[in-house]
Amino acid sequence: MNQPNTIFDILVMLADYHRQRAAQYEKLGVASEDPRAKILLERLVELETQSMKVIQSEMQHITPDHSTYLLSGPKLSVAALHASECCCAGEPNFQETLACALTSDGRVDELLDRIEDCSAAPSVLELAQRLRELEHTKVLQIAKFTRED
Repeated sequence: MNQPNTIFDILVMLADYHRQRAAQYEKLGVASEDPRAKILLERLVELETQSMKVIQSEMQHITPDHSTYLLSGPKLSVAALHASECCCAGEPNFQETLACALTSDGRVDELLDRIEDCSAAPSVLELAQRLRELEHTKVLQIAKFTRED
């Protein structure tokens, strides 16, 4: 899917994004020699899997036939369409892993912006807000997890 036409399309893209990120983090966790990076990657797999499940739950409330069509607007950038690709090396250290996790999550904003900008319907705006809160919670969890006291 190159460009989403409906809210359901965006939810599919978000679910795929989180599934691919979880798979990539799992693969990097096996290859990493840094014990802290391994622990962080395991936690990132859990967070991405949780995000995927939340989005799949939202998808159950919207059938593809009855999904709200997106108003015309800017096309998604290549970065948003290929956000599942990770910039980490084959054996990432802790700092590379952390930078990758925090940078990649910023790309989800473009997809959520499309949901917010497509309709004035309160239910659509609430969906975008819930998904933004999910991403914010994930960033806070990563920050707490990586905090060094």
